[in-house]
Amino acid sequence: MNIQENERRPKKKKNYKGLFLAFVFLGVYIFLQMYLVNANKVTTIKATEGYINDSIISQGIVCREESILFNKAGGVVDYLVNDGERVSKGSIVANTYPSYSDIEKIIYLRNRQDNLDDINAATGYIDGNMLDISQTRKQLTAQMAQLAHIYTAQNYGSAMDDLTEITLSLNKIGVATGRINSFATAKSQLENEINTVSDGIQPPLAALYTSHTGYFIKNVDGYEDIATVSNIVSKSYEEGMEIIEGYSSSPDNNRYGKIVTDYKWCICTYVDTDLAQNLKEGKTISISLKINDNIFNKATVEKIVDLGDKSLVVIECTVMDEYSASVRITDCEVLFKQYKGIKIPKSAIHFIDGQMGVYVNFSNIVYFKKISPTFEDDNYVIVPKTINDNNQVEMYDSIIVKGRNLYDGKYL
Repeated sequence: MNIQENERRPKKKKNYKGLFLAFVFLGVYIFLQMYLVNANKVTTIKATEGYINDSIISQGIVCREESILFNKAGGVVDYLVNDGERVSKGSIVANTYPSYSDIEKIIYLRNRQDNLDDINAATGYIDGNMLDISQTRKQLTAQMAQLAHIYTAQNYGSAMDDLTEITLSLNKIGVATGRINSFATAKSQLENEINTVSDGIQPPLAALYTSHTGYFIKNVDGYEDIATVSNIVSKSYEEGMEIIEGYSSSPDNNRYGKIVTDYKWCICTYVDTDLAQNLKEGKTISISLKINDNIFNKATVEKIVDLGDKSLVVIECTVMDEYSASVRITDCEVLFKQYKGIKIPKSAIHFIDGQMGVYVNFSNIVYFKKISPTFEDDNYVIVPKTINDNNQVEMYDSIIVKGRNLYDGKYL
């Protein structure tokens, strides 16, 4: 009998050392790749046109010639004209009613009347008026965008007019597409509602008329008697700033509005005396009451009063609009000159061999381009858009504002 012996083969030992080295190598490789990616990572901005204002920004108080309107009849006021609207002497601007419920009914009645007017207008297109459907759709798109802007700005008071225009556009599209061929039912319903609501409104207590010609403003802020140039000029800096920063008043309840009776207005503002040296009485400057809008009007420096470290500057402007007719305490910007060109953040500027410039990314290669600023502020410089040298920054260059180990010719 043959005896077969099963020889046991020794088990192979796992090469843990080699596996460990492979993981280490892989980790080092991944780390190096991540490092290289981050080392070459840059943040860029496009070189576009911008501006820097050489100006003074300060807080001030607007002074106007204003005539306060009083309601001697009592009751609740229903305004018939819009804020900032120009009115003539003797024209009716409001009615008064016994209660708020009357005002609510009037507002509802006007809304229903607007809807009826829309239907009557849309009915005209059923009866054969020409309708440009593409133009109507463009109008509807613009109206919806305006409504979204009103929602964002939370200016809900003007939303009703936009809703009326949207309703008319939708009705016109409904007629043009054949989805609407009659407004008879809707028209009858609205007419019945208007008649019912009209019957429930009490007669007005009184009609309120303007005593002057000018711009009508609903808000009476209590500054009308003290916000005068003569009064502000007579005050010290501390007294003037107390008026600007801390004045409060409770206007008489009988005041329902005011008329700005002149097209001129003044702003009284305090600036550092060393800055006031750039201003002279009688000098023509540009001024803005909305410093972020970059919209300026011509104005004249009427008076400068040296108060030590601060100077009171009185500026007169003859361009009246709704904002200047209503704003009281506001920041203003006095513009000397506006510099336009390519606007570059100072954080992007480097110096190579004494030459000021920036690094730009072109096809993943870093190039150093020279700049010659014409003006600067604390954060930006302005350089000309016109190129006098073939190695200067051009419009739409990708300027590197953040990066590591940058140098001319570096591959990214």
